[in-house]
Parts: sequence; C-alpha cells; structure tokens
Amino acid sequence: MKKGVVLSKIIFVDDGSTDNTVKILKNSTFKFPAEIRTYKQNRGRGFAVKMGVREAESDYVMYIDGDYSIPLENLKTFSKYMQKDIPVIIGSKKIKGTKCLVKRSFLRELIGTGHTVIFSKILGVSIKDFQGGFKVFSRPVAQIIFPKLRQERWGMDAELIYVANKMGFEVKELPIIWSNVSKSSKVNLIRDILRALKDVFEIRFAGIKGKYASKTYAEQFIPKIRIIPAI
Repeated sequence: MKKGVVLSKIIFVDDGSTDNTVKILKNSTFKFPAEIRTYKQNRGRGFAVKMGVREAESDYVMYIDGDYSIPLENLKTFSKYMQKDIPVIIGSKKIKGTKCLVKRSFLRELIGTGHTVIFSKILGVSIKDFQGGFKVFSRPVAQIIFPKLRQERWGMDAELIYVANKMGFEVKELPIIWSNVSKSSKVNLIRDILRALKDVFEIRFAGIKGKYASKTYAEQFIPKIRIIPAI
C-alpha cells in the first residue's frame, strides 16, 4: 500500500435483475480480475453495494456507480490519502476543485443542493455531497460500518457517512473529475424530495434509538449469492 494503490479485483453485483446484465458481464473482457455476484430478489442499490463490500478482501474497498460517470482515474488523487491511512474518502461533485465535463440540468442541480442542505442539517454532518458514487474505505472500517447499514436503496450513501461520523472515523471529501452521462434516470422533484426526507428521518431516528450500536452480517438475512467468474 505504501508504494501505491493497486486495483486487485472488480466485483459486479447483480441485484436480482431480469434483463441481460449477467450475460453481458459474463461475456465481457476486463483489464483486471473480475467476479459477478448475483442473487434472485431485487433489494436495491444500497443492498447491492453492501453485498459487494462484504466480499472484498483488499486493503481498501471502493464502490462506483455503474454508469462510470466518475472514472477510475480519480484514484490518483485518492491514493495520496489512502497511503496516509485515511479510513473514509468520498468523491464530491460540489466542492472547490471539482470539474464537471457535462453540465447537469438546473432541476438536477436544485435537487442536489436541496438534498445536501436537508441531510447536513438533520444528520449533523458537514458534507457537501452525500450521494456521490465514488467512495473509498479502509477494509477494517468497511467491515465495521457496512454491516450496520439499514437503508437498502438510495439512502445508503448518506447513512454510511452518518454512521462513520457517529463512530468517530475521519471522513475526507475530495474534488473529482466527472461527467453526467446517464440518460435514463428520470427526475421527479416531488418524489425525490419526499424520498430524501423519508430516508434522512429513518437514518436519524435509527441513530437516536441506537440501531447502529451493534450489527454484524450474522445478525441479518443474507441471500444465497451465486459467484460467476468473468472473462
């Protein structure tokens, strides 16, 4: 680790998809060793990330969004802090130094800003970008944080930052180079605001009730996961 960051394995998690995702991945060629983890029941993005992190064996664990809007080249900046043993490093689209190659719509910017304000105030965490899909964790810290997570969909990103902060782990927010490449996701202002409010209050109440105090993988349901080697 002290000599630099080496990408040891890519883990793809198929969250109970009914399309050709597994077939496409299975027949794809990758520069690095890759495996596919798949299970039958759809549980949500957050749960899929949690299952992928559970299987990781490297010194540091990273997850990224499938649309690759934040490329791996950003790791060059992250590696400096990984070598300093920073336990939680998150890529931010909303801090000084960030470069967006393709601008988002005004509506998306508005929702993103509102989301940050809501989550920061209610969770008491001074982070500019909770939802960024480029986060890195030291493996020992990931093994502590991820089993505690309760949010199975989009609230997971904010929840893991809240839990990390609550447990006293240092969280470093870094600027990134990114592009808004997704064409399929649909923005619904009312729906997204209500969903964010629901998630943030669930996280806060879980914290107040001590739901994050003790949680291991052995205490929860884990689906039967099939492992498929990729080419």
